[in-house]
Amino acid sequence: MEISRRLTLNVDFSLVGTELDWREQLNIEVEEGIITHVGNGYVGNAKHLRGLLMPSLVNSHVHSGDFLILEDGYNLNIREAVGDPESFKYSVINSTQYDLKKSIEMFLSLSYDIGVKTVVDFREQGIKGSMNAKEVKEKSSKLNYIILGRLEEDEFSDASLKKLKDIADGYGLPSPSVKYNYSSIRNYFPLRASHFAETLSHWLKYNLEEFLNLYSPSFIVHGTWLGDDELRVLAESKIPLVICPRSNMWFSVGIPKVDSIIESEVDLFLGSDNAAWISPNLWRDLELALLISRIRKPGSDYSREILMGATTKPSDFFGIKNTVKEGTPLWMLNLIDVENSAIKRAKNKYIAILKRGGDYIVKLQELSKP
Repeated sequence: MEISRRLTLNVDFSLVGTELDWREQLNIEVEEGIITHVGNGYVGNAKHLRGLLMPSLVNSHVHSGDFLILEDGYNLNIREAVGDPESFKYSVINSTQYDLKKSIEMFLSLSYDIGVKTVVDFREQGIKGSMNAKEVKEKSSKLNYIILGRLEEDEFSDASLKKLKDIADGYGLPSPSVKYNYSSIRNYFPLRASHFAETLSHWLKYNLEEFLNLYSPSFIVHGTWLGDDELRVLAESKIPLVICPRSNMWFSVGIPKVDSIIESEVDLFLGSDNAAWISPNLWRDLELALLISRIRKPGSDYSREILMGATTKPSDFFGIKNTVKEGTPLWMLNLIDVENSAIKRAKNKYIAILKRGGDYIVKLQELSKP
């Protein structure tokens, strides 16, 4: 689509700024696809957007490469299903018949369709797996696709790390382990992540502070079993934690402590994890995170913090512009139908958005990537 050089919009409702402040009756000026002004009140000669203009979602942790083995191996435990490198998952995706690029393309396309416009992918299969992902990114990706590659054990070397650095955006460890040379990874990759404390056995096996000192991750994933003291360590170290509630429940490994994470002032992000068993629909994780927080702390309301954890907080962290403010590409925003979703008349707008927003996304040419 060719972007008109200037566009003025009147918007009924919007979530503005990093804190997602609810605002009504706005005007937004756009030049060459970029927001240049957000003002109060309607103005003349403007296109009217009837609905809620808000940031698109950021899926901060996925494994998109297993999307084509949908619901197979459902009776396996987590180690049998996805454990490196001899699990069911790897036996399938490493076969010559498996179309990895098609798997990634399908996942990204479905993500975009439901308003997830940034995806952070833990890519397996060493240099080859990251190269396939980069080819998808360069050819057909409609969204922000961040590739966290990793090397297989038998290819780990400085030369391979240097080669991977030219392909991937960062490094994603499957788990803490002495078999990986942390210092070498740090030398090549400013953006580093790792699964941590996803299962009870992994939590008992690895020490968080020791791992942070050795690997110095930019963020960690899961943390299902982390205690309050460990959450305080993450908060003090300013290391975000990506939770994947549906995945944790599917694999029967535990339930993320949503309320404790937020109360500890850890930056909470959200991800959907393995595409073979968990749909790309991150909206479901948002509602589930809210429900978990309420069963753990009845009567609580962490809805705004959860919504920020899937929009503005990770976008700031990853350097992605998706906030309703000057400098943001218009296509990085979503428009929600507030009438048919009933969000307009909801007493608590943030709770209503978590529960209903994903089902009422309005498709507009102006909000599509050019």
